[in-house]
Amino acid sequence: MRYLTLLLMLSSLLACADANSQQPSPPPGDADVEQLLAASMRQVEPTKYNEVLDRKSGMVQARFPIPQSWRVNHPEAPIFAEGPDGLRIHRQESQQYAWSSDPMMQQTIRMQGTYQLMQPQTLQQILENYVRPNAANQGYSFVGEAPAPEVAGFWQRLYNAMPNTGSRRSVDARVTEWDTPNGKSLILLVLTQTTNGQLLIWNLMSTEMESAANAYNRHRNAYLYSYANGQLNPAWIRHMNGELASQLRENDRQFAEESARSASAHRQRMQAIAARGTAASAAGQTYSDILDISHQGFLSRSNINDAGHARTIDAISGTALIGNHETGEHYSVPAGANYYWVSSQGTYFGTDNALFNPNTDQRTNDTEWTKFAVER
Repeated sequence: MRYLTLLLMLSSLLACADANSQQPSPPPGDADVEQLLAASMRQVEPTKYNEVLDRKSGMVQARFPIPQSWRVNHPEAPIFAEGPDGLRIHRQESQQYAWSSDPMMQQTIRMQGTYQLMQPQTLQQILENYVRPNAANQGYSFVGEAPAPEVAGFWQRLYNAMPNTGSRRSVDARVTEWDTPNGKSLILLVLTQTTNGQLLIWNLMSTEMESAANAYNRHRNAYLYSYANGQLNPAWIRHMNGELASQLRENDRQFAEESARSASAHRQRMQAIAARGTAASAAGQTYSDILDISHQGFLSRSNINDAGHARTIDAISGTALIGNHETGEHYSVPAGANYYWVSSQGTYFGTDNALFNPNTDQRTNDTEWTKFAVER
C-alpha cells in the first residue's frame, strides 16, 4: 500500500464528487498539527522532493518531502518506496462505495456501475471487523491506533481548493500500529465521505509501511512528516477544477437519465409480472441450470495486486480473487459464487451449479470458456 501515489487516488476523489464538492469541515487544530510536525522532525534525515505526475495532463499534481535514502519505484510497482532498515511502503489500495436510503436511487447506482452499493462504515468499524482479523491471519499483533490529523489535513486542503457546490465533505484518518514477524508495521486508513441530497459516496484508502523494529519510529516520523508537508500544485488544481465543473454537469445529466430509465424499467417489470403470472416461473424453470449466473460482468485483462493488505479491501467490498494456474491470470470479481467461468472475450459469470459447463450448452457455447478457481 503506498501513500504518495496520488495519481490514481486524486483523480478518483475528483471523479467521486459526482454532484458535488464540499462545505469544508473544520481542519485539525493548528496547535496540534504544529506539535506533531515538530515531533516528526526529530531524527528525520535531510529530505528531497518526490513529484507526483498526472499522466493524463502531464502536470505535476503534488510534491512530498521524503528522506534522501528512500527510493521511489515505478508507480505501478507493488512496493511504492523502499529504504534502509527494511523500509517498505506498499502501493495504496483504494475502493469507492455509494449509498442511499432511496430504493430508486439504489437502483440507479447499480445501473451506473461506477460505485459498489454499500452502507457507510466508520474507520473504527472497519478496523475491528476487517483489518484486525485479516492482520491477525498474517501473524500481526495489534499495538494501538490513533487519529492522524497530519494526513486528514492534507486531504482537507485538497477539498478546500475544490469548487463549492453545496455538498458536504468529511475526512477521517487513523494510524494503526502492529508488531509483525519481520519487525513493525504502520497501516494508515483514510475515509472520505461526500453527501449531496440523498446520495452519499464514501472512499476507503489503506496504506502500509513496514520497517525493522529498531528503525520504526524514525521511519514513522518521516512518513507522517512527508504527508503533512505535501504541496499541491495550484496550476494543476485550477486545471482540475475546470475538468471537475465539466464532469459535474455531465454526471448530473447521466444521473437524471439513469434515474428516469430506472423508474421506467421498474414500471415495465411490474406490468410484465402482473400480466404473465405463473408463466414467469415456468419460463424461469426452463433455464434453471443457469439462473444462478448472477455475477456477470466484464474483466479487465490484467493481473491484480495480491499484496496482503488487499485482503482487507476484498473483505469490505465483497469481492473474491479468482485464478487460473495454467495461464497465471488472476482477477477480482464480486464474491458469492462457488464456481467462475471466464470467456476469451473477458466476460465472466459465477455459478453454484457444479455440473454446468458453458462450453457444452448451446445457449452459451458461441465463445470459449475457462473455469477459474476461487483463491480467496
